Amino acid sequence: MAHERNVSLTDKGERRNNMKKYITLNEQDTDLLIKLHDFIYIDSNFIVDYILTNYADRKYVMQRLRLLEESKYLKSFTVPMPGYEKPGNLYTLDAFGVENVQELQGFSKWQKKWSTDVPAWYQHQLMLNRLVLSYRKQAEEVGLAVKEWIPEARGTFQYGKSKSEVIKPDGVLVVGEADSEQNIGLFIELERSVAKRQNTIQKIQRYNDFLKRGKETLEKYDLYVGFEEPVLDWRVLFVAGNQTNTKKTIRDILSIPSQERSHIKIPVLTANIEDVQKDAFGDIYHYVFSESIEVKRGL
Repeated sequence: MAHERNVSLTDKGERRNNMKKYITLNEQDTDLLIKLHDFIYIDSNFIVDYILTNYADRKYVMQRLRLLEESKYLKSFTVPMPGYEKPGNLYTLDAFGVENVQELQGFSKWQKKWSTDVPAWYQHQLMLNRLVLSYRKQAEEVGLAVKEWIPEARGTFQYGKSKSEVIKPDGVLVVGEADSEQNIGLFIELERSVAKRQNTIQKIQRYNDFLKRGKETLEKYDLYVGFEEPVLDWRVLFVAGNQTNTKKTIRDILSIPSQERSHIKIPVLTANIEDVQKDAFGDIYHYVFSESIEVKRGL
């Protein structure tokens, strides 16, 4: 009997440890959950500076994040990150957070492995987060709006029967005037380091193949992604980590044989991340297939 009583007490303790701590989410909490669904990984500095901004200082933000983690909304990892003197906190959704995103927006697209282990590409994602933030903040300053950010998991699309007939952008940015349906879609390709020439060329070939298939394919993509706003025009944008890599991207694209290049009808743009962060809607973009490639233009 003593043994049975001991097992019962242990079971009760385990159940108590596994119970969720239910808390009432505020508006910024739900915003954080949705942004984590869109970005997958967000670092603590980004959360403090741009998401949970209603707190007096960082200490209280970190307390709130711990409570959200104890309640199974979030999962954190301590990892090396750019801009941190020592490893810092990286956050993603935990199971209950994914459930709440499903309730909040009517859908979720999530892979369980994101909540259990940090993949090698997490630092690339942190750069992407700040790139999107640059567009959002600067759009407001010039009377535009970032209508939507579609992460890679939703933006990847098999447009043909062959396994190679797939587009896989790092994300899709939808931009336009606030009260207009005249929006453009940017397929974002963010390059942290030196990209392989063949990879860059293959990406352009696939985007071109996808977009030239016309209205029916774009309508299928619209339904698959679930865009909230219509996208009437498309660009492919390669953003490099510095000016040297931008020049390499241009050279690699222009190395496509002229006969094949004549069949590429889509706008392909390049820029470096520093220029985007300073002047995202300025004349900072090289239109690679234009006649005046040295002249930078706006989106």
